[in-house]
Amino acid sequence: MTNYASKTSGAAIVRSKTSPSWIGSGRVFWQSLPLVAYMRPPEVILEPDNHPGNCWPFPGSQGHVFIKLPVAVFPTAVTINHGVPAAAYHADSISSAPKDFAVYGLQEEDDEKGTLLGEFIFMPGQAPGQTFQLKNEHSAFIKYVRLQVLSNWGHPEYTCVYQFRLHGDPAPDGDARGKLSA
Repeated sequence: MTNYASKTSGAAIVRSKTSPSWIGSGRVFWQSLPLVAYMRPPEVILEPDNHPGNCWPFPGSQGHVFIKLPVAVFPTAVTINHGVPAAAYHADSISSAPKDFAVYGLQEEDDEKGTLLGEFIFMPGQAPGQTFQLKNEHSAFIKYVRLQVLSNWGHPEYTCVYQFRLHGDPAPDGDARGKLSA
């Protein structure tokens, strides 16, 4: 399935409408003291590399990311990736995984609400990448998508998203307001 939320295809994060990144102590230590603070930008979720630790952390258990798509798309599914296979999970990686999340489609950047495309539950410890079919009542093509994380699996400081993918069908010949006929 084509990923329309890929940085290489031209998708981009709208920073002004995205939760801030969590800034925490780095994993580079010298004599048990952290040497650097690290912060991964939200753009990391648009990239294909999801090795352990290469995720976008945001503070707390609720946050959102607003993505401008490279073309208008009729959305059919999303994939959330939490990066590591079940055998490699440890308590922190499970607890920082998104749990409940919602996906909204939007026509314009200044659209305040958008149309709910679906609410889902990500199950860590199963496949690292999980695909969810969207509600197809939304019959218009979208130019923007908002991933709204509603909860995580219990981490008190942050939630980590490794990758977000949007699947669907592009608008024919750039027709961004077109409707699919039944």
